[in-house]
Amino acid sequence: MKELTFKSYEQFLQFNEHKAMEKAIMKGLQGEELETFKLEFLQRAKTMWKEYDCDHWVQKHGYVIINVWKDGIGKRKITRGRPKKLDSDKYLHSVHVRLDEDTYRKITNHCQEHQLDVSEAIRDLIKTL
Repeated sequence: MKELTFKSYEQFLQFNEHKAMEKAIMKGLQGEELETFKLEFLQRAKTMWKEYDCDHWVQKHGYVIINVWKDGIGKRKITRGRPKKLDSDKYLHSVHVRLDEDTYRKITNHCQEHQLDVSEAIRDLIKTL
């Protein structure tokens, strides 16, 4: 399986134009056949983008991840899953802290008032240092 990440429809089209040319060259297409192949390839890509409502996911998350794989027959299947976090958005370190009852109550009250996770609240408080 291969994961492709796109931040816009234009980036998706540019990738597919390049892919269409690669495939056309592999097939040895030229002239009218080449143009027809490219148009059909891009039309299938546009249909897939609309079918999976990728504009919605780009607007919501800033990107869309498209998983592409081949089944047992060798035919490609395309699905959309929950977008994974970008490497820059992943948290790499974990810190465990023991708190007394009063401190724990303060942090949970803060979280309820501001509708935050405890981890989010702690990260925000550390950033203010």
